[in-house]
Order: sequence, then structure tokens, then C-alpha cells
Amino acid sequence: MGCEAQPKILYVEDNRDNQRLVQRVLGARGYHVLVAEDGATGVALAQELRPALVLVDLGIPGLDGYEMATRLRGLKHLDGVPIVALTADSTPGARERALVAGCDGYLLKPIDTRLLPQQVAEFIGGKREQLAAHTDTTDLLRAYNQKLVERLEQRVRELTRANAEVQELDRLKGQFLATLSHELRTPLTALMGYLELFGRGMLGELTPPQREAIAVMRRSGELLARQLNNLLYFQELRGRSFTPRLVRPLELLQPLLVGIEERARQAGISFELVCAGAAPIALDPIGFEQLVHSLLDNSLKFTPAGGRVRLALRDEPARLILRVEDSGSGIASEFLEKIWLPFYRVEPTASQPGAGLGLAIVRHVVEGHGGHVSVRSVPGRGSAFTVVLPRNPAPEG
Repeated sequence: MGCEAQPKILYVEDNRDNQRLVQRVLGARGYHVLVAEDGATGVALAQELRPALVLVDLGIPGLDGYEMATRLRGLKHLDGVPIVALTADSTPGARERALVAGCDGYLLKPIDTRLLPQQVAEFIGGKREQLAAHTDTTDLLRAYNQKLVERLEQRVRELTRANAEVQELDRLKGQFLATLSHELRTPLTALMGYLELFGRGMLGELTPPQREAIAVMRRSGELLARQLNNLLYFQELRGRSFTPRLVRPLELLQPLLVGIEERARQAGISFELVCAGAAPIALDPIGFEQLVHSLLDNSLKFTPAGGRVRLALRDEPARLILRVEDSGSGIASEFLEKIWLPFYRVEPTASQPGAGLGLAIVRHVVEGHGGHVSVRSVPGRGSAFTVVLPRNPAPEG
């Protein structure tokens, strides 16, 4: 008989010896026993598989057997699936508490290997244990509810403690980045200044090899500065709100585009600007400039010499549409949702320099303006990023 025809039994138990014993005993009788080692995994498997029967140890870690039974009983598509406690808890009232929680049966350990297959068959066949007629369920329900309340309070305390730890880590990260700003940007500014003087010949004549070396150092310094600026700007973004004011997009972007055109020229990439009108719009100037810079920087980074990058701005009555297209390496479909995450980098392009923050900054700025951003990409043919920003009225004053 193949596994497809075998009744599935879900056994939720954290003891490996008990797992193997039940699998061996019930497997010999034609059952297919699946194992989960904790209550949360057990609930997930039960929802996915809808087994013929669930055996559960009441003392499993995390979500215990009582809570698991209660949760399974609340799932309509598992109506009719018997839940049987298989436990070493023989204390007075344990059976009744299990039945109140949602179990249909109560079997004690140590496991009786001769009786277990017959007991399982009976429960699958419709047997259900009931509380005795004279049993007062009020106290049982009150005790069970108190247990659930205590577990909930414990989880609230754990979440509160974890949240405090996360906030402290975030504070330390901000403090670290502030220190990083001073300790790295200050010497980097001096370094770039002297490289500029060397490049202009203001500190003496340079030989061709020396000029080439200075040029390489300047490019590396500029790359380091861009990465550091992205890191610091991303941290700053998380701690401040945007302040829109009425700006003319092309005028605002002009200094940035001059640098982009020069960078594209040096890389042998064709850069094109298409602007079908760009009326004034309420934007946070710093955020908008960083958004455009991050998109163009991303396209230039992944477009080879001989390729093209295109920036298009289009006005509509209620919105401004910005589109950046390139003929670069493209992005596989399975990565398209992840590229917006901070510090995420697509594996095949991990050799490219960068901290993986540019597109995270783009999404943060766009959403901070009430807009949305999307991407279409074909590996080997390029990508197209589209940003839509609403024309919100500029704030007064």
C-alpha cells in the first residue's frame, strides 16, 4: 500500500524516542505518521495536511498541547478530526482539563504498544470521550482560562522586553552612525581635497603614472563618499519627517544631473533626459533629490559601457511621473520584491560596490510623499523604475 492511501497521523511530541516508537508501531499497521516537535509546527502541519487523527503530548514546548487543541478546534476545515492527548500527566483533573481544552481522548504514557493501534482506529472510527455527567465544568473552564491569561501575560512581558532591547539597539546604531559620520567624513573630506589639489597640479607636476594613480584614488574616494552618504542619509530619513515645499523639479535636479552626465560620459554610457513639462510641485527637496540620485546611481552602476540610461519626467493633472530606464544587467523576477529591503543585494551582482541602501531610500522617500514605485526588468536587457508622486498642495507658510 503506497503512502498516498495510508491514513495520516500527526504526532506532536518533542521526545525522539517516543516519536520513533509511535512511527514504528502505527507504521506497521498501515498508518503514515508525521511528526512535529512543537505546537506551532503541529498546528501548521494540521492545517496543511488535514490528518485522520492528531496525537499530542500535552507538555510540548512553546504552544503546549492544551492550547494547540483549543486552536485546532477553532479551525472549521478540521472539524471531525479527532485530537487525542498522549501524555504522562496522570494528576487528578488532567484528563478533564484536556477534554475541556478540545481533546477527544486521553491516553496515558508509557505507551501500550499492543493497544495503541486499536485505540487510534477507534478514534478515527468515531469514538469520542466525554466528561462525566456529574462533572462541574465551571471550575475547569475557570482554571483553563486562568492558565491562558497567565500565558498571555508571559508573552506580553517577553514582547515588551524584546521591544525594549530592539529600541536600545536602534539607539546604539544611531549613536554609532553619528560617530561614523564624524570619524570617517572628516578625514575623507581632507583626503579628497588634497587629491583635488594633486589632480590640478597645484602641489607640483605629476608624471602620467602619478596622474593615473591620483585619478584612481579620487574615484575610490568618491565611491566611499557615496556609500557613506547613503548610509548616513538612510539613518537620518528614519528619524525625521518630510517637509514639502513648492519646487521646480528640473531646477532642483540641475546640479545633480550635471554630475550624472559627467559620470555617464566617463563610463561610456549614453545618458538622456526627457522632460514633457515639469510644473512646480510640493516636494521635500532633499528627499526628492536623493530619490533621483539613488535611481540614476543604481542604473549607472549596473549598465556596461556602450549602454544607455534614460530619465523621463512627465506631468499629469494630479501627479508627477518619473521614470528611469537602463539597458543594464536586469533583475530576475524572484528578486524584484526584495530589492527594496535595506542592505539587500542581488547575489549575481554582489561583486558591484554598494551597501544595498539606494533602492530602500527610494521606497522610503516615495512612500513618505504618499506615492508609489514599481519596477519592470528583464535579465540581460535592463530595468525600468517608475515613480508616481501625487500633486499634494504645498503647505502654507
